Amino acid sequence: MSNSFFKDLENTRPFLKMAFEGFPGTGKTYTASQIAIGLHRMIKSKKPIVFYDTERSLKALKPLFDKAGIKVLVKESRTLADLEMTMKYCEEGTADILIIDSISHVWESFVQAYMKQKKRNRLTLGDWGIIKPQWKERFSDKFVMSPIHIIFTGRAGYEFDFEEDEDGQKQLIKTGIKMRAETEMEYEPDIVVLMEKEKIMEKNTMRLVRYANVLKDRSTIIDGKRFMNPTFEDFKPAIDAMLAGEYVPEEVEETPDVFPKDGEDKRTQRQILTEEISGLFLQIAPGQSAREKKFRADLSERVFNTRSWTKVQTLPIEILDWGINVLQKFKREFHYYVVQQQREGLQWTEEEAFEILDKILYKPKNEKEELEQMFGPDDRERTVENEAKTESKAEKVENKDNDQPTLF
Repeated sequence: MSNSFFKDLENTRPFLKMAFEGFPGTGKTYTASQIAIGLHRMIKSKKPIVFYDTERSLKALKPLFDKAGIKVLVKESRTLADLEMTMKYCEEGTADILIIDSISHVWESFVQAYMKQKKRNRLTLGDWGIIKPQWKERFSDKFVMSPIHIIFTGRAGYEFDFEEDEDGQKQLIKTGIKMRAETEMEYEPDIVVLMEKEKIMEKNTMRLVRYANVLKDRSTIIDGKRFMNPTFEDFKPAIDAMLAGEYVPEEVEETPDVFPKDGEDKRTQRQILTEEISGLFLQIAPGQSAREKKFRADLSERVFNTRSWTKVQTLPIEILDWGINVLQKFKREFHYYVVQQQREGLQWTEEEAFEILDKILYKPKNEKEELEQMFGPDDRERTVENEAKTESKAEKVENKDNDQPTLF
């Protein structure tokens, strides 16, 4: 029954998840502390506020908490492992409110720990494919689902991009501000605030003013608003909306996504790629004359280093994918060349056709350039020996001559 699949929309997780970002001295930690104190009074908590302190500077705010009569427990660390334990203890009853100051240090420490353990001087795309899912599982998901109120701060950094000037030259310019943390961190909190400061000269005295710019508010009540020297009362309308509900500790029922087994997935992917390559060969030279069959075989040799269609079907998926890209480009330029020859009453020649192909391939000068061209700059360390091993392990695909025209 569909009625058991759906449920009524209710706020079953009425917990504040809020983030402050900004440059040094903009009031991130101070404002986060004000929010925590106001929230502590609002929910009538009898527990301490827990501070996960990465900057060892919380002592400056002790008078603020003392004045409010609130006890503060501190964990000074920068590791994700310690933050996980801190969240665990809070959820088990130590505290209702946790402040993380700042998440930037935790993220940087997590990445540096990975690099040190893996002995990396730089991170590849493959490394990020390990780091980011672990961060999501160990922090982001837990942050969202945690049955406590969590406020974190993050250091700000500039976003850069290239812009073309009047002379047609590309210049690197600042395009915005982002939090120095995992790139998707700002998606998780319900409220995100950018803190800024401004120097105001009054006679011979300089006065600092802090501003809170609400970049995101899921309730939309204060979304886009700007508060000067912000207090808890400025944010209270949105906080009221976030807390308007009753906590229900229930498991989210999800139907699992099922993927093919590794072997089946690769076989299916290779079959799709080889069928596409077969189609491209026949689109480039569709006839079955001896000349066109030879041309397809020569083309295969130049692109895949083999004249055997059976051998093409066993090549690594990365090479097949690369070959499709090459053949698609060649098809467009070759057909344009053929049309031009026909208009002039001339026949196309294999020599001129392969001059077009060589321009697409950039005619690699040596084996290293050839591998780089095939696999891209992130896999330059791949050797001929590794390629041979991959090829030998590739599952042999049965040649289906009866299902498609003879290519070569």
